[in-house]
Amino acid sequence: MRENYEPDLAYIHHVGFDSFARGAVPFIVENVRRFGNGGRRVVDLGCGSGLLARQLVRRGFDVTGIDQSCAMISIARGQAPGARFVCGSFLDVDLPGCDAVTSTGECLNYLFDGRVSRRALKQLFRRVYACLDPGGLFIFDVAEPGRGMGPAQRHFEGGDWSILLTIDENRKTSTLTRRIVTFRKAGKLYRRTMETHRLKLYRSSALAGDLRSIGFRVRTVRRYGRMDLHPGHVGFVARKAR
Repeated sequence: MRENYEPDLAYIHHVGFDSFARGAVPFIVENVRRFGNGGRRVVDLGCGSGLLARQLVRRGFDVTGIDQSCAMISIARGQAPGARFVCGSFLDVDLPGCDAVTSTGECLNYLFDGRVSRRALKQLFRRVYACLDPGGLFIFDVAEPGRGMGPAQRHFEGGDWSILLTIDENRKTSTLTRRIVTFRKAGKLYRRTMETHRLKLYRSSALAGDLRSIGFRVRTVRRYGRMDLHPGHVGFVARKAR
């Protein structure tokens, strides 16, 4: 397994890219309360710096967060002390019994763990189904082919950081590569680091079929409540039969 979202990028992601988690929270809460089994135990796969966990805890949910980046987990423990966090791959970590499982921000696409594949995801789906109580929900999103459309280079900056992002989508292999150069202020100077993130792109119809074959009832969405998902980015709401 490769270490990604190391301390500088983890910090930048936390302070500069929190809008997606904030936008997803109302949708997740509404669906769990309206369509779930009424429980409040949530497992968040790819929890990052705990942005989603913090909002869920504030709304009375019991949250367990799992992420492969120990730098992210370190931030999360400070942000949401009422939640539990585990550093590890979602392909290995034991999933506790719960009422909902979430995974937002294309986390299931990332190839940080080189074993990630559609077959591995189907195994994960089986584990999620097993850990959910009857009526429980699995809410997640993935990147599809076409997610790399748009400018090949993008720039973002905040008060004490800056990012140069280069994006390359390989249609033949259905992979997306994001090369990320970060600059984070350290004293009077800026520290430069670089990470390369690779994602495997999946067609939503194929994953929906895998979920249904396991026993989930599935619908796909192109927005989380009032927040539109980007082109090539699709959400799933999968429900375990009662």
